[in-house]
Amino acid sequence: MLNMIDIQFFKDHPDRKARIRLPHKQTHIDQQRAVRYLDEQELAFRHLGPHNVKRRRIIVYRVPADHPEYANHLMQIPLLLYADESVEDTDKVLLPLIHKLMMEAAQR
Repeated sequence: MLNMIDIQFFKDHPDRKARIRLPHKQTHIDQQRAVRYLDEQELAFRHLGPHNVKRRRIIVYRVPADHPEYANHLMQIPLLLYADESVEDTDKVLLPLIHKLMMEAAQR
């Protein structure tokens, strides 16, 4: 369901390659098969340490169509904003940020 929101966004804006948004609630089934409602990417955000929940954002990146394995795949990247930071929802701002995050992850 949540992926449908992003799919619709990229259908409505075919020139866009990325977007930033607030995480939505989704159902999560744990190992004991108990169902709970958690924020999207909740477990990934917990690995980032203690933080203010209001600073959570999801960057959705559409993998280019010419990618050999994951053409047009939507990749969700969890992001924590700094205290007074705001990130503009434009490709001009988001694409360099995504590139920086990917380079940092590749170095680990």
